[in-house]
Amino acid sequence: MKTAVLCFSPQAADIATRFFSSWDLYGRAFDAPVKKDDFGRLFVRYDRFLFIGAVGIAVRYIAPFVDDKRRDPAVVVVDPLGRYAIPILSGHLGGANAFSLEVADILHAQPIITTASDGLKFQSIDLFAKENGYVVASMERMRRVASAMVAGKRVAFYSEETSRPDYPFVWEADFMPEADIGEGVVVSRRPLNLQSALQLIPRRVHLGVGSKKGTRTEDLLALIRGLLDEFDIDARALCAAHTIDIKKDEPSIREACDILNVPLYTYDAATLSKKEARCSGSDFVKRTVGVKSVSCPAALMGGEKILVEKVKKFGFTVTLTEEIS
Repeated sequence: MKTAVLCFSPQAADIATRFFSSWDLYGRAFDAPVKKDDFGRLFVRYDRFLFIGAVGIAVRYIAPFVDDKRRDPAVVVVDPLGRYAIPILSGHLGGANAFSLEVADILHAQPIITTASDGLKFQSIDLFAKENGYVVASMERMRRVASAMVAGKRVAFYSEETSRPDYPFVWEADFMPEADIGEGVVVSRRPLNLQSALQLIPRRVHLGVGSKKGTRTEDLLALIRGLLDEFDIDARALCAAHTIDIKKDEPSIREACDILNVPLYTYDAATLSKKEARCSGSDFVKRTVGVKSVSCPAALMGGEKILVEKVKKFGFTVTLTEEIS
């Protein structure tokens, strides 16, 4: 986590120096003043911000740059005397509530958390999604579910996994037509066309890929998307791609990962060979790259369950695996 501390008075600078010196400190006292108009360059560089000063100052600084609660950084304000720690942006998804507790513990201050679910002592739906690695398919529907929970209404819930939100008025639903579940919550990695329910998509599917030289990005994307469609997997369930280190700079693989918004992890042949017993392969490939198969053991680096093994097309070999929850 990259954390920036912004100070607006000598008292604030003293608190920052004594308690937060391991984080990046900004302010006149540190020869690093930040004007309000220049704050945008910092806003995209840090995961967390601690303002030591008035809440109003922090609000005016961040207001032009606030965009989406799924991407905005955590922002916490501490008063100049170090008495209170107040999260003001991205309390759940960005982690500001947890950050305020961390800061309060360091300062022996009082955390002031204003989100309704925390006050009512239940787990918010966005925090439930974050803690379980779920993609929120619709922010508007999430807001509707969150409002229902704050109002103490019953919320229908269906999941293909074992996790359940810590909310007293959840009722378990059998999977049924979406019209019956209403404005409830469905946890599924399948591509669903829900009319009103909120879908949370577990990011558990891993992609292993091997390739020849001179392959095309569009061919790899077509292959991956075709397999996802065939096996009824939402593309947002992909959480990572894996390959051998000698392919780490292969343009088609890199570009496909960027388009699919997944990180690419690479491994040497010795590491992949530890997973090859579960995979079919060839002695020729082993003599060439040091492991009898690339895509299958690479995919097993991320997920234990093989969904699709070694589909070959367009000069690529692709394997899909899934984490066992």
